[in-house]
Amino acid sequence: MKKTLLATLIITTISPVFAASNNQEEDQIDDVIVTATRSEIDTKDAPGSVTVINRKEIEQKGSDGIVDLIRGTTGISLQGIGTGGRKSISLRGMEGKHTLILIDGKRIPSSNDSIGPNTDFQYDWIATENIERIEIVRGPMSVLYGADALGGVVNIITRKPSKKTQASLKTKGLLTKGNNSGDGHALEFNLSGSANDKVQISVSAQHSRRASLESKLKVGQSAIEGRKKQLLSLALGWQPAANHDIKLEVSKGNEDRWYDTQTRRKKLYQSQYDINREQLSLGWKGSFANKNVSLRAYQNSIDISNKATNGVRSTAPQKLRDTTLEGALSFPVGQKHFFSTGFEHRKETLKNKRLKGGKGDVTLNSLYLQDEIDLTDNLVFSLGVRLDDHETFGNETSPRASIVWNKTDNLTLKASYGHGFKAPNIKQSSADYVFAFGPIKVTGNPDLKPETNNAFELGASYSTDKYSINAAIFDNKVKNLIELTGPVSDRTYKNVSEARLKGLELSSTVALGKSLNLKSSYQYLDAKDGDGSRLKHRPRHTLSSGISWQKNSLKLNLGAEYLSGQIIEHNNISTDVPGYVMWNTGVQKSMGKNLDLALRIDNLTDVRLEDKSSAFLHEEYPRTISLELRGRF
Repeated sequence: MKKTLLATLIITTISPVFAASNNQEEDQIDDVIVTATRSEIDTKDAPGSVTVINRKEIEQKGSDGIVDLIRGTTGISLQGIGTGGRKSISLRGMEGKHTLILIDGKRIPSSNDSIGPNTDFQYDWIATENIERIEIVRGPMSVLYGADALGGVVNIITRKPSKKTQASLKTKGLLTKGNNSGDGHALEFNLSGSANDKVQISVSAQHSRRASLESKLKVGQSAIEGRKKQLLSLALGWQPAANHDIKLEVSKGNEDRWYDTQTRRKKLYQSQYDINREQLSLGWKGSFANKNVSLRAYQNSIDISNKATNGVRSTAPQKLRDTTLEGALSFPVGQKHFFSTGFEHRKETLKNKRLKGGKGDVTLNSLYLQDEIDLTDNLVFSLGVRLDDHETFGNETSPRASIVWNKTDNLTLKASYGHGFKAPNIKQSSADYVFAFGPIKVTGNPDLKPETNNAFELGASYSTDKYSINAAIFDNKVKNLIELTGPVSDRTYKNVSEARLKGLELSSTVALGKSLNLKSSYQYLDAKDGDGSRLKHRPRHTLSSGISWQKNSLKLNLGAEYLSGQIIEHNNISTDVPGYVMWNTGVQKSMGKNLDLALRIDNLTDVRLEDKSSAFLHEEYPRTISLELRGRF
C-alpha cells in the first residue's frame, strides 16, 4: 500500500497536463523575490531553486511558528533533535545549522549550533501575523550571505507599514485528542498606519501557549515540550526625501518552555527554559540616478536560562549576541551588466561560564561582488564571489555562478554552482571550553577546520495559465563536517567526515477546474558519508500534496505529507524507521467583508511516531482541531 501511495503522489506531482482546464480562477501570488540576488527579480529568473510562501498561504495554514509554516515545502524536511520533541529545518538533507534564517535580510543567530546541538531557538523571532511572505532559496548562498548558508536560506519578509491605517486580529483555540494534553490557544494582531505623508508606523504582537504532550512510551515524561510565547515588534518608516527611506525596527520576545524527563539514574524532574530574544535595527535605502544604495546596522541577542526541579542541577545560562554593520550598492553598467556589491562587519559574542573568563567573541569581515550579465534577451549569466576574513580561521573565498535561459515564454532552464563554508563556532574552537554534566564531558578543539561544500544544480520549469511544473537535480559535496566524537565521558569536536547529498526535486501547481487547484512537491535524496554509508536522519522520499476548492466565500482544503527511507540512531543503534503519512484538512468561511472563520483538523488519522518506532527523535501532535477567527479593519 505504501508503494502504491508513493507512486500515486509522484505521478500526481509530475503529470499536471492531465488535469489542465480552461476555467482556472488564478490565485494572485507574489512573483517578485529579493533573497536570491539581494535585488528584486522574478522567481522564474532567479538563479537556483526558489519557493515563495505568500500571505494568502500563510493565512490558510494558520500556523503559529515558522517550522510549521514551511513544512511540506519543496526540498524541506524536519529533523528531530531529541530534546522535548524539537525539530530543525533541513534543506536538501543538510543539517539545521546549515540553513541560514533571515528576517528582511538580517541574519538570525544559529542557536542550534552556537548555543547547543539540541536547541531550535533561532526560528520564532516575530509574530506570524507580521509576515508578508517567506522566500526559500535552496543550494549554497554564501556569496551573498556568508557562513551558515551551505544548505540554503529562509528569508522571512515582514509586512511593510502602510500609509493607510489598517489592522488584522487573529484568535485561535486548539483541542488535541486524548488526555495527554497538547491543547493550546493563540492571539495575534498587526496594526499599521501613517502619522503623515512621510512617516509610517506598524506594531504587531503575538501571545500563544501550547501545553506539553505526555509520552506514550515513557511514563511521566514529555514527548513534546510545552511552550508559551510573547512577541512584540515595532517598525517606524520615514521618507525624508524622494527615493530615500529610513527604517527603525525593534523586536522583542519571551518564551517559556518546559518538559518532564529523567536523569540517567531514572530520577524524574521537569526542565524549564526562559528564552529572551531581541533584535534592534536601523537602516537607510536610497536611489541616486540608476544606483541603489543601502546601509544598515542591527543587533541580535538571545538570553537563555534553565531551571530543573526535584533537586536536579540546571544547565548554565548563556547569552549570544551578534552586531552587524552592512552596506550594499547595485547599479547597471551599459545595457548588459548589473552589478551588486557590498560589505559586512559582524562581531559575535557568547557569554558562557565554561569559556575562559566566562566569555568568547569572534569578528568576521566580508566583501562580495556579483555581476548579472545579459548575454541575450533570454539568457542571463551570473557570476559572484565573496571574500570572508575570519578572525580565527583566516580568509575563505566563495565563488558562485549560474545561468538562466528563458528558452520560450513558458520554458526556463537553469544551471548553477556554488561554494560555501561554515567556520567552527566559539565553543567548538575554544581550547578552554569544557562542559561537564554528570558523566558527560565535552571539550573544544582549536585545531578544527571550517566546513565547506561545493554544490551543483540543473533545473527546468514550464508554466502556462493552467499549470506549472518544476524539476531540479542537485549534487552537494561537503567536507570537514564537525561532529562530537569519543565516549560520553570524554567527547570533543573533530572534523571527522565527508558527505555527498544528491537528489531530485519535482513540484507542480495545477488548475483542475474553475474552483479546484492541486499543489504537489516531491524530493528524492541520496545522502551518504565519505565511506558510502547512508547519512542518518535524512528521509529518501519526502512528498507533500494539497488540493483546495473555493466557491464564493467558502474554501475547503485537504493535504498530505509522506516521509520514508529514514535511518535514525537510537541508543547507539542505527534503525530503519517506517515511513508515515500525515493528513490535514480545513474549511474557511468568510462571514463578511472583513471577518473569516476557519476550522482545521491536523493529523487527521492520528499518527503517533512513538507507535511506529521508539527510535524517532521527535513526535507529532495527535489529531488536533483548531478554530480560528480572523478580522481585518
